[in-house]
Amino acid sequence: MLSHVEITARAEVTPAAHFAWSNRLDLTHDCLMCLRVGRVMQLQHGMPYGLCTGNEHPAPIRVSAFDAAEHGAGRRLRCRITSWWAPFNDLMEPDVQASELTAQPWARLNFRVGCHTCRDNGVGDWLGVEGVLTSGAGPVTTSCPRCATELVTGSAPEINLVA
Repeated sequence: MLSHVEITARAEVTPAAHFAWSNRLDLTHDCLMCLRVGRVMQLQHGMPYGLCTGNEHPAPIRVSAFDAAEHGAGRRLRCRITSWWAPFNDLMEPDVQASELTAQPWARLNFRVGCHTCRDNGVGDWLGVEGVLTSGAGPVTTSCPRCATELVTGSAPEINLVA
C-alpha cells in the first residue's frame, strides 16, 4: 500500500542571512526491498526513488511534495514522503517487525545560508555555509565562520504519518 509521511522544519533567519532549503534529505525508513528495518534513506526532491544506504540500492520511496514557505523572518519546509509499504519481518532479525512509520523516526534536512555582511565586504564565497537540522536534536544556531554574525536558528524536524 502507499504510505505518506510528512516532515516539517522551521528556521528563524536574521536580516544578515540569505537562506535556502536543500532538496536533499535523509530519513529512517523500513526498506521493503532489502527487508531491513530502520534503514537510512537518502532522498532528493525530483528523483523517482530513494537510495537505501544499507547496501546502496534503489528503494520505493520518494519526495512527492516539497513546500518551502517564508513568513517574515521565519522559513518553513514541509516535505511529503511517499513510499510503498507492506508488513514484513527484518531479514537479519526475524523478531523485529516493520511498521508504516519506523519505530524510531529520524530525519536530517539540509540548508545553505550566506552572510550578507561578508557579501557587502567583498568576500567571494559568502554563500558557502551548509547546515543541517536533525530530529532529536535541540535548536541549532548557525553563524558565519568568517565574521561570526548569527545567521539562522532552526528547530528539529517533526515527522508524522499522514492518513
